[in-house]
Amino acid sequence: MRVYLLLILLSLITIFSGCIEDENNGDDQKLTNDLNPEGKTVVIVFYADWCKYCKALEPTLNQLEKEGIEIIRINVDEHPELAQKFGVRGLPTVIYIKNGFEVGRTVGYDPKEVVNKARELYE
Repeated sequence: MRVYLLLILLSLITIFSGCIEDENNGDDQKLTNDLNPEGKTVVIVFYADWCKYCKALEPTLNQLEKEGIEIIRINVDEHPELAQKFGVRGLPTVIYIKNGFEVGRTVGYDPKEVVNKARELYE
């Protein structure tokens, strides 16, 4: 009897799980649309709040923004699907997009490389 109840419960969960909307799904879709890199030149930074190297890179990113470089920050804990879509395997990951195409990436804390590559994008 318990087995049948368990099977019924699992069946109901399976049926209704498709009806439950993921609360971040809309945000991910908006971000994906915003990140549509067609024709864009932009620096995309994947980070996490708990990542000390991500925090250490922040002053460098702020300086680049002051120079007019467009930087988009994406928290991997809030948007794991985007991190997966972009193949993020370590933090911080900085992806350089020029004219809609990825032209490079920096994985890990390397502020000099980030500055050099970001400035090259806008030359």
